[in-house]
Amino acid sequence: MNKCILLGVDAPLSPATRQAIRTIKDLAGPMVPRVRLILLHVMPLPYLTSPSLGMYAGQVQPSSVTAEQRHEAEKILATVRLLLQEQALNLPRIDICIRLGSPADEIVRVAREVHADLVVMGSRGNTVRERMRRLFMGSKSRRVLQCATCPVMIVSQQQASPPSDLVLWYTEAITHYLDENPGGLTVFTPVEVTQLFAPPGGKTGVERKERAAALLALEKLAQDGVLCRHDIQGEMRYVND
Repeated sequence: MNKCILLGVDAPLSPATRQAIRTIKDLAGPMVPRVRLILLHVMPLPYLTSPSLGMYAGQVQPSSVTAEQRHEAEKILATVRLLLQEQALNLPRIDICIRLGSPADEIVRVAREVHADLVVMGSRGNTVRERMRRLFMGSKSRRVLQCATCPVMIVSQQQASPPSDLVLWYTEAITHYLDENPGGLTVFTPVEVTQLFAPPGGKTGVERKERAAALLALEKLAQDGVLCRHDIQGEMRYVND
């Protein structure tokens, strides 16, 4: 019986997706002549999000695929095909599919349309950027697991080690957040910083060490003029005004 595997491909290729590509060889094994592999890349619709911490406007902006965007998507899928060939994995049928929409929803939809026997996708892990994306957009892999009608394999990249300098970690995380959300008013407290920008491989919950490091990071950014310090009813808050 022929088998159909749907591989979700992101752009740029994340380490987890590269690991998922390597996993295909083990999954196919001796069944290679009877495996149909579909490479799916979804170009996400842009969302409007509130610059205020923890708030989400949830408005999707109308969009259409330009010739340049489709060309870039085709280049990504061609790269994946080449990586598969480098593994000496001579699959008889590799199809490509490009969609526009919510990545999770499109993965589930295509899996149903092609009657996939398995969905393989990478999970981008616990970086600051991915924590911010999940905060506003939700977890793509979790939604696929919940909605797919076939088995789903989530391939994660190797767990990163905790940062050696927590103050530097929080400083860079806050700065990155402000760069990604310009023009809006954001209020930080040390506890909120530790919860939102928890480092990989760290402890769960808010510990005294993490709170102290977050406070030092906020103070450094206040001294540099990036944030302003305000005492509101006995609690120190840091605002980007």
